[in-house]
Amino acid sequence: MVLALLMIVTGYFVDPPVSTTLVYPPFGHCMGIYRAGTEQLSMLLGGLVRFDNTQGLACVKLDDWDDTGSGDDDELAVYGVNSGTGNIIYNANMYTLGLYGGNGSGPDELMNPHGIAADPEGFVLVADTGNRRVVILKRSGSRLVSQGVLHGDFQEPWDVALDGTGTIYVTDRAGDRLYIYSSVADTLPEIVEIDSPTGVDAVSDERWFHSEEEFIVVITEDASSIVKLAEGEIVAQAFLEDCGGSFFNYPSIDFWGNVWVTDSISCCVHKFTDSMEYICSFGSEGSGDREFYSPTGLAIWKRFGQVFIGEEEGARYFWMGADFIDVSIEPTGRGLQIDGRLTEYALVDAMIYNSEGESVFRLAEGRHPAGSFHAEWEGMTARGIQVPGGDYSLEMVIQPVYSSKGYFIKTFTEDFSMDMLDIEIE
Repeated sequence: MVLALLMIVTGYFVDPPVSTTLVYPPFGHCMGIYRAGTEQLSMLLGGLVRFDNTQGLACVKLDDWDDTGSGDDDELAVYGVNSGTGNIIYNANMYTLGLYGGNGSGPDELMNPHGIAADPEGFVLVADTGNRRVVILKRSGSRLVSQGVLHGDFQEPWDVALDGTGTIYVTDRAGDRLYIYSSVADTLPEIVEIDSPTGVDAVSDERWFHSEEEFIVVITEDASSIVKLAEGEIVAQAFLEDCGGSFFNYPSIDFWGNVWVTDSISCCVHKFTDSMEYICSFGSEGSGDREFYSPTGLAIWKRFGQVFIGEEEGARYFWMGADFIDVSIEPTGRGLQIDGRLTEYALVDAMIYNSEGESVFRLAEGRHPAGSFHAEWEGMTARGIQVPGGDYSLEMVIQPVYSSKGYFIKTFTEDFSMDMLDIEIE
């Protein structure tokens, strides 16, 4: 004769009941302005240009803007490619926008540009696709000034990335190549053969990165897969079918090494771990807070988890949030187990309470990485005493570890009943 516990789930709710993989910054941080559209662009640039085929995005903390100790480290320079007009749109300062380029092949013109990258010293590199070149620009106050082009025999340069060492990565879609330059002066770049590469991002010796790992992510195979490269070899790969996606556009690597990629057809952003295991997707088609129209450009400031997403007629600004998805809470022989996926590296606190609201057992506590989450309760108190039958509840609280910590918290609760039964074992 043994004792067992039966658990009956009686209710489950999440507060708030919305996707929180990404969240909007608080009003005090952005004065409620977290979305820029055609109207805002017209106001700031006097109608000089409209959003037209937005492509790559880049964000960086400029050395010239870095006033140590002033607490302004979240003030970033953001650059966006307006491919249809051949322009780069950027914040000239914290109050006005700047405009560079225009359709053409001159030294200060661009033709159907796509990717863009920027560094703290003020260098900006643009994949000037229509002119088959990668343009080097340098910031001079509020202006962008041409500094020449990268040396290379490009057929269709598509995207460009910079890592923490200043190494430059250029994808050539028609040339089936990834070019790796040690600097803007390098005339003999390393070449990696790869099928129709488009979007690219890389990390190496990053100041705001959780480890010393070095790797590159490249969208390839006609935008149907994304690969992780280390020392020139593919070490991990994900495909559209892994995430239910339709078209990979541009990738970006966050502080924890997670890989984000836009999907302009499915109108969302997909997220993978650093081993290219699918975590989640965020967004759907529309104009609501968690909806997009053809998202393309993507940029992440690793230090604080600031996320910029370009779409058909504008751009969005988010902070990294956290969510717990695909949740399964099941009874076991004596208690329960909980499984699911965390969408972000998060602080987790899961507690079992009795009907009096008293804590019975802490199921989980501390930091947990993005990806699969599992915890079990054996139906005992923290002191190892079997609990009596009755009504109980599980409360799981998660919060991210970026800037949104302290501003955002998400709580999951589930009520359940446990009855003591005699089970005869023959």
